[in-house]
Amino acid sequence: MKKPRTVMSLEPLGEYHQVTLRSNRGEEGNTYFKFSICPSTEIWDELMNEYDYYRECGTYIYHPVFAENSVETFGSLVEHVQDVFAPEIEQVDFKCSSMDEEELKSYLSWINSYKKLGNIPKIRVHLSGPAFRLFLENWKVDVGIMDARANDSELCTVDFKVDHLITFQCQKWVDFNVLRRFDCVEVSTNTNFSNQEMNLFLKDWKEGISYHRAYWIDYRISERVKWKKMLEGLNAELRDLRTVRRTFRFNDNLQVWDYHGGFDIKRIDGKVATVGYCYFQVTDLNETLRPEMLEEYDRVLRVWNSEDNDDEEEIEDVIVVPEGVTNQYYTEQDYIENQRRERKRGRYEFMMIVW
Repeated sequence: MKKPRTVMSLEPLGEYHQVTLRSNRGEEGNTYFKFSICPSTEIWDELMNEYDYYRECGTYIYHPVFAENSVETFGSLVEHVQDVFAPEIEQVDFKCSSMDEEELKSYLSWINSYKKLGNIPKIRVHLSGPAFRLFLENWKVDVGIMDARANDSELCTVDFKVDHLITFQCQKWVDFNVLRRFDCVEVSTNTNFSNQEMNLFLKDWKEGISYHRAYWIDYRISERVKWKKMLEGLNAELRDLRTVRRTFRFNDNLQVWDYHGGFDIKRIDGKVATVGYCYFQVTDLNETLRPEMLEEYDRVLRVWNSEDNDDEEEIEDVIVVPEGVTNQYYTEQDYIENQRRERKRGRYEFMMIVW
C-alpha cells in the first residue's frame, strides 16, 4: 500500500474533535479523520445522535478517544498521531466562547514547547475578552497566516512574527508596537490609525526603522484619507492613474490585481512603495477603469497641487445611474445610496505595495 500525503489540523479547545487528519485519496477526493477526546461512550453516542449527519457523510470518519479532556491527553494524542502518520501541520484553531484562563495557558505552553510541530502555516483565533489578550501575550510560535476574530480587544504585547495578518474586528490591539513585532509581509485589517499616525508609520518604513518585510498592506483607518497630511515630508510623487498601471500578486500568488496610479515613496535603500486607495485604484487584470476612479483621481490631483490643505470634511458624490441596474426590488435611490456608501468607505481604505 502507498501511504497518501496527510496533513494535520489541531483544535485544542474543540468540543467535537481536537485533531483532524486530511488525506488526499486521489480521484475519490479528501477524507477527514477526526479524533475526539471524550470522557465516556454515553456522551459520545449522545453527540453522534445529535449530529447524525456526521456519520452519514463518508468524507468524515470519526474516532473517539475515551479519556479525560486535558492538555496531557491532547499532547499524547498529537504525538501518537505524528508517530503513526508523520503528517504535515496545516493549521491550529483556538475557538471557544468561554473557558478557564489557566487551561488556555497550559495549552499555549505545550504548543510553544513542542518543537515537532515545526512551522505553523495558519492559526485561527476566535477568542473574546481576556482570553484573546491572554493568547496574544503567551503565544510564542511564528506563524504564516494569522486570522484573528474577536468581538472585543485591548492593547497588549506580543512576542512572535506573522507573515500574513487578517483581522477585521480587533482594531484596538493592532497598534504600531504589535505591527513592528509581527513584521508582517501582508496585512489586511481595520485600525484606529489617523492620518497623522499613518504619516509616522510611513516615515518609519521610509527611514528603514521598521516594517522591513512589508509587501502588501490594506488598512481601513479611522478617518477619511487626506493625502497631503498623510504624506507630509515623505517626498511622495503622484503617478497618473490613467497611464500608470502595475500588476501585483498577493496571498501566495492566489490573487493578481492591477494597481493604477498612486503615490510613490522611496526608502533609503532604494525600495519603492506605492500608496493609495484600494477601492479607487485596484482592478482585476486588464479591467477598464470605472468612472468614479477617474473622478477621484481628478479630485486628489487638484487637492495635491493646491496650496491649501485638504480640509474637506465631506465629499458630495454625484452618482449617475446606468441603464438596466434597477428593477422592482432595487430602485434608483437604492443604487445611489449604495454607491455613496461604497465611495465613502473607499476613502477610509489605505493600500500600500512595495515593489
